[in-house]
Amino acid sequence: MFGYMTVAQNKLTKEQFARFKQGYCGLCRSLGKRYGQLERLTLSNDMTFLALLLSSLYEPREESGALFCPLHPLKKRAFIRNACFDYAADMNVILAYFKSLDDRADEKSMGADFRANKMERAFRKAEEKYPGKCKVIRECLQETGRLEKENSRDIDALCNLSGRMLGEVFSYREDSFFPLLRSMGEGLGRFIYFMDAYEDYEKDLKKGRFNPLKDVHDQKDYEAFCLETLRMLLAEAVDAFEMLPLEKDLDILRNVMYTGVWMHYARIHRKDIKKEQSDE
Repeated sequence: MFGYMTVAQNKLTKEQFARFKQGYCGLCRSLGKRYGQLERLTLSNDMTFLALLLSSLYEPREESGALFCPLHPLKKRAFIRNACFDYAADMNVILAYFKSLDDRADEKSMGADFRANKMERAFRKAEEKYPGKCKVIRECLQETGRLEKENSRDIDALCNLSGRMLGEVFSYREDSFFPLLRSMGEGLGRFIYFMDAYEDYEKDLKKGRFNPLKDVHDQKDYEAFCLETLRMLLAEAVDAFEMLPLEKDLDILRNVMYTGVWMHYARIHRKDIKKEQSDE
């Protein structure tokens, strides 16, 4: 999964953050009802964001309540759910399955093999509903894997593959909103791939793993180049987002788009500042 589309809690009201948590719990319930208890463990903020975005856009009838949860059995958890949450649950399972295959290839451990095998049944069920989407996602990941194994430095091609994949996930229906949702997903996908490469550079270097930024890392304006590229990649997603007729939960959605997606970047630079201070 991605881990970048999350909220900046300190910039939300108590009520807004509670609403996001209700969506998170609603997505968890959709995963449990549609797939099973194991699949609930793949729950992500990214797909919670997608569910709230689509809910704001399409305004389906919403179910709400408070129930005990197997993962948190001591206190009832408030939740909201609708058809958009069910769609986000399907996409969550598809992405989590492909992530489990990637983990199995990387880790070559019994644990990773067990997770991938256990996720396969749920994936096949989701694939029956969305064979076209699964085909596109599989093709994008396979081509990404090929380029990475070849140590490609074509960062644009790699970002575009991630963009195509997430654009497919965001394309809920083929209607008048389809182009904007696809464009938003594509922009976020490109941003996420580049941000992931930027965030993992030192770790990848230490472990001898591929990173597409290796050729540009030592250039004088590396940090400025990365920041400007990230801003440019995100701009497409933001432009499409702002053109959608959204009202409900708009403050929460804007929180993610303007602040939440940058939290990993901010954390990296907080660590850099602390390191500089400790070295003085």
